[in-house]
Amino acid sequence: MYRVLLLLACLPLTAHALDYRVELAAPSELDALLRGNLDLYTLQQDEALTAQDLDSIVAGTPAEARALLETEGYFGSEVQVSRDGNTVRVQVSAGAPVIVSAVDVTLQGPVRQQADYSRFLSKVMEDWALPEGAVFRQDDWDSSKKAALRPFLLDRFPQARLTAAQVRIDPASRQARVTLTVDSGPLIRFGDFRIDGLQRYPASIVSGMADFTPGAPYSQPSLVALQAALENDPHFTGVVVAPLWEQLNDDTVPLGITLSEQQRQKLEVGLNYSTGDGAGTRLGYEHYNLLRRGYTGSVAYDWKKSRQQLDLGLGFARGSDGYAHSLNLQQRHAEQNLTITDATELGLFRVRQRGEIEARFGVEYLIEREKIEGEATRDNKALILSYGWAQRAVDNPLRPGSGYLLEGHLSGAGLAADTRFLRAYGRGALYWSPSFMRGTWLTRLELGQVWADDALQVPASRLFKAGGVGSVRGYDYQSLGIVSPDSGAITGGRVLATATLEYQYPLTPAWRLAAFVDGGDAADSWQSWRLARAQGVGVRWLSPLAPLAFDIAYGARDQRWRWNLNLGLAF
Repeated sequence: MYRVLLLLACLPLTAHALDYRVELAAPSELDALLRGNLDLYTLQQDEALTAQDLDSIVAGTPAEARALLETEGYFGSEVQVSRDGNTVRVQVSAGAPVIVSAVDVTLQGPVRQQADYSRFLSKVMEDWALPEGAVFRQDDWDSSKKAALRPFLLDRFPQARLTAAQVRIDPASRQARVTLTVDSGPLIRFGDFRIDGLQRYPASIVSGMADFTPGAPYSQPSLVALQAALENDPHFTGVVVAPLWEQLNDDTVPLGITLSEQQRQKLEVGLNYSTGDGAGTRLGYEHYNLLRRGYTGSVAYDWKKSRQQLDLGLGFARGSDGYAHSLNLQQRHAEQNLTITDATELGLFRVRQRGEIEARFGVEYLIEREKIEGEATRDNKALILSYGWAQRAVDNPLRPGSGYLLEGHLSGAGLAADTRFLRAYGRGALYWSPSFMRGTWLTRLELGQVWADDALQVPASRLFKAGGVGSVRGYDYQSLGIVSPDSGAITGGRVLATATLEYQYPLTPAWRLAAFVDGGDAADSWQSWRLARAQGVGVRWLSPLAPLAFDIAYGARDQRWRWNLNLGLAF
C-alpha cells in the first residue's frame, strides 16, 4: 500500500484553466481590438491563472480598455466591468474620437540651405498619415514620425533625428494638435572605397559600377544599386556594401565593400537528350579577366546531330551609367524538316540591369542561307536594330512557387537588308501556389508577329516556328510552321501563338509531379493559324542548380508520344 501511495504522489497533476466567460458590449469597429488585447481574453486559457489573479485583471480592465481605445483616438471612453459568478461583463461607451485639428511640421538644420528644401518638406507631408481632419490613432502617429525621417535617411542626411514630437489633446473639444520638428543633421558625403577581398580582378570593375564618386552626397538608393550591380556581375559570388560609420570624419563616410570573387576561368560540360533531337552536348569556356582589365570572354559550342552552334562573346564591365556592353559572334548550322540553314551573326549590345529588370539595345548584322529540299535556295542579309526587355520576379529562382517572368523584343531592318521588316515578340509565365490547395500552377503565353514587304526575304531566324521544350511539348523541336506543299519542308511563319497550363504537385520539398496541356502553332497569317494540341505528364526535380524537368507528352496533330529533358525555368 505504501508503494501505491508513493506512486500516486509522483503522478503529475492535471492543471485546468479557470472556467469563466466574457460578455463584451462595444462598438463593432472596436470589438476586435478589445478581444485581441484585453487580458480577460488573452489569459483565459492560461492554466497558471488563479482566482486572485482574475480578480486583479477584472479590477484593472477599465484602465486597460481605455488605454487601448486611446490608441484609436477615443480619449473620453467610459468602461464598466461587472462580475456575476463565472461571467465577466464589459460595457464600453467609446463616444466620439479625437480629430486632428492642426499639424505643425518644422525642418531644421543644413537642409534649409539646400536648393530643394521644399522637396523634403513635400515628401514628409506626402507620406504623413495624420492630416488635419483625420482621427488621431497611435499607429498613424508612429508611422508619421518614421515617414518624417525617411526622406532624410535616404538622401544626404542619414543622421537626421526628431528633436520634438508632441501631441496635445483636448478631451473636452476632442481635438488634437500635432507638433513635429526634424533636425536634418549634417550633409554627409561618400568617402573613398575600402574594398576587401579583391585579388584577381582590377578595382576599376568595382568603382566603375557605382553611379557616384567619392565626395558625392550620401544616397541610400545609390548604395542599393551598387550592391545589386555587383551581385549580378559574373566576377563575384558574394557582396556586402555598407558605410563605415565608425570611420566618419568631417561629415565624410568611407564605403566598405567586401567581395567574394569568382574563379578566373570556368569550364562547362553538359549533356541533353530528347526524342525529337536525340543526344546533344554543350561545351563552354569563360575567362573573367581578359587583358587583366576585367573583360569577360566566352566560347560555347552546342552540338546535336541536326544542328550545331558556335558562340564567341566579349563582355565589358558595367560602367557608372548603369550600362554594360558586349560583342557577340555566332555561327549556326541546322538540318531540320528538309531544310538546311547556315547563318553568321555579329552583334553589339548595350545592356542595363536594374534589380530584376534587364533592358538590351542591339545592332546585329546577319548573313543567312536557307536551302529547302526541292526548292530554290534563299540568301538573306540584314542590318537589324533591336530592343529587348525582361523581368524575372519569382519568389525563388530554384524553387518557384509564386511570381512571374516577362520578356519582350522589338526588332527591325530597313537599310542594308534584302527587305524591310518589323518583328515583335513577347512571352510571359506566371507561377501561383494558392493557399487553399497544395501545389503550384504554371501558365505561359507566347506571341509573335512579323510585318514585311516580302516574307520570303526575311531571314529564317527572324520568322517563327513552334514545338518542343518551352513551346508545344509533344511535337519535335520547331516542327510546327509552314509546310511546303511540294517537298513537305517546314519553314518559319510570320505569326506565332503558344500557351501552357501546368499543375505541379509536391511529393517532397525537392520533387514534384506535373500534368500539363500545351497548344499553339506558327503560321503565315492569323487566318491560317491552327491550334496544335498536346498533353502530358512529367517529373520536376528542384536541384541545387536549377529546376530539372522530365516530360512525356502526346501530340494530337500527328498522334505521337515524345519525351524530353529541360533545365531551368519556363524561360
